[in-house]
Amino acid sequence: MADGCTRAGARDPSGAADSIAAVKRIPAGLVAVVAVVALGALASACEVTPTAASVNGDTISVASLNDQMHALSASAAGACLLELRSGQAVTVENGGATYPTGFAGAVLSSEVGNLVAAQFAAAHGVHLTGADVATARNNYTSALDGRITSLVQQATAAGSLSACQKADGSAITGQQLLASLPASVRNSEIANQAVDNRLLARGADLSNAAVVNFYAANRPLFVIDCVSDIATASRADAEAVIAKLKAGQSFAAVATASSVDAQTAANGGQLGCNFTDSRVLSALQVSSVTVGQPVTPIQTSGGTWVVYEVTSQTVVPVAEAASVIRDDLLHTAANTKRVTTELLTYAHRATIVVNPQYGTWTGVRITPPASPPARYLEPSYVLPGSTGTTGTTGTTGTGASTSTGG
Repeated sequence: MADGCTRAGARDPSGAADSIAAVKRIPAGLVAVVAVVALGALASACEVTPTAASVNGDTISVASLNDQMHALSASAAGACLLELRSGQAVTVENGGATYPTGFAGAVLSSEVGNLVAAQFAAAHGVHLTGADVATARNNYTSALDGRITSLVQQATAAGSLSACQKADGSAITGQQLLASLPASVRNSEIANQAVDNRLLARGADLSNAAVVNFYAANRPLFVIDCVSDIATASRADAEAVIAKLKAGQSFAAVATASSVDAQTAANGGQLGCNFTDSRVLSALQVSSVTVGQPVTPIQTSGGTWVVYEVTSQTVVPVAEAASVIRDDLLHTAANTKRVTTELLTYAHRATIVVNPQYGTWTGVRITPPASPPARYLEPSYVLPGSTGTTGTTGTTGTGASTSTGG
């Protein structure tokens, strides 16, 4: 070409969907956008290194994509982040030279979505300040805490381990996750939330009056409960426990003496003091609880009967809850749908080109290239004296692979 630039791939503007996978907000499954400048992923349209994809002439290099894939696949923090993005454990097998095409396509889809969102934000005058980034970091850390807790609970219920758990089985915190990520990934994740908030703020009422009204209408969200339990083998045993409690015996003493759950019995039945009243009411399927009064016994899936009690409550003042409330006001369903629609519209109108080795852009994400039919592949063979099978396809055992070279 006369300008010395080479672009590979093809744009497919026909795809339409309700959401764009590349701009999915991790903690709540909503809109996510990122300032790609923080990634260092932008380069000129005529960069020397090969291009993985481009949006309206702004490019994502193969080198930056490789760095991103390595950062996500080579550490425990990266594995946790991948699980947060997908909602399930993600295993990436690589020998340092190849990655499964599905994984490469998913990561590149995210990068393309980030670039789409960054361009959209810039076109609407969104420029991040230090305060925006600081607020986003605090909110994102809290959101990660909640999402990680949910994933760990799901894994525990399924009898497995989450990538977001430490060796001792405890969950890592959002702060620990961010601190363990490579700086480039950490900065992009935080910038992601900051731009997200700025775009969502264009259509949200974040006034003091709106905060107070939300607080008044959702009080159970801002009441923190300390919860204890006593596990028993039968309903009759549970009723006997309630009789002792109503007779005046302390919950801790009865739990220590009667609970069949040795771990909580050793702590006087204490489960912790980090439960919102809203979460407690939902879990116990009751409309209200009285501090110091046992709740009707509940049978667990394992067959035990458990007596719960809220031992104390703390009300979070509206001033302390204001930042969390504003974040909730930002992420209402209607406001999120508005920004998602805006980003989808921008993406469909954009000129998006993808290097064919990663697949094709189908309107909302990259579809990996199909593996060639078996008849076009050279037969595998065993080298003399070896026990492994050698071939020319370079697969990882989980599907076709994409070379990181370039």
